[in-house]
Amino acid sequence: MHRLGKYFLSLAGEYRVASELLRRGLNATVTFGNAKSADVVAYGRNRRATVIEVKTSQQKNFVTGFYNKYRLPEQEHPDFWVMVQMTRDSDGEHTERFFVLAHMELASIQAERNRAYHIKRGDIKPSEALSWERHYELSQNGVDNVLLTDVEAVEDQWDKIVTFCDQRDIC
Repeated sequence: MHRLGKYFLSLAGEYRVASELLRRGLNATVTFGNAKSADVVAYGRNRRATVIEVKTSQQKNFVTGFYNKYRLPEQEHPDFWVMVQMTRDSDGEHTERFFVLAHMELASIQAERNRAYHIKRGDIKPSEALSWERHYELSQNGVDNVLLTDVEAVEDQWDKIVTFCDQRDIC
């Protein structure tokens, strides 16, 4: 099975997410540049915009770098994360799966994944409660990732983004 290089894989995932949002009636665009703070920006009929981080993988895990990047919960962050799994079977058929999470949903899933990892390594005790800042400290010796099984419950939950973008901002 042929694998895409990282650059093309990332870009393909971002375009597929934008395409799915367009199909659902949102205006969506991929942002460009090496220092960008958003992969996709979308807005609905009420002009409420959202920032989306896209993580694309050809495997059964997604590298998020979540706690590596976000030291505090109030730090500026994307509104949503979309994990895209792209696979190709032996006949060359492409398959994509999409997993849609609000930022705090991913924070919770990533915290659970990290906690299990650090208990197994003996870095923390099973009874130890971890603050957001402690997750950040522990993540500095590796790269956060979540497994496909961690996000399967949110597959194709595009309505989260559509509903968010179609809400009226209260002034």
